[in-house]
Amino acid sequence: MTDTPSRPPVFVSTDEYDRLYSLAYAAQDREPGADTLIEELARARVTPAADTPQDVVRMHDHVTFSYDGTLYKGFQLVYPHEADISARRISVLTHVGAMLLGLGAGETIAWQGGDSRRHTLDVEAVA
Repeated sequence: MTDTPSRPPVFVSTDEYDRLYSLAYAAQDREPGADTLIEELARARVTPAADTPQDVVRMHDHVTFSYDGTLYKGFQLVYPHEADISARRISVLTHVGAMLLGLGAGETIAWQGGDSRRHTLDVEAVA
């Protein structure tokens, strides 16, 4: 994955950071988004839970977002064992899930995938 010039800041609570960091490294050879999650965690602003902005996507939050022009309403960001796309639960170890983590409503992130295509994700709302 190649960085693009404009990536908004990512906020992650200390508690989530520790668990996600361990999860991503353990899954590096098995999950498609593990490297993406590691990259996002490396640039994250890690804060105590009480100081993490309330309007950013955290684990178990529900989020409405647009991915490459398609709108996804009310999806929940979850750990891999909780994932079920038919129930609108997306794993943080997918590329999209890793990119959602720590973004706020109104923010956009773009990246170039392994297939050299540009992808864009826009966060519409966080609940």
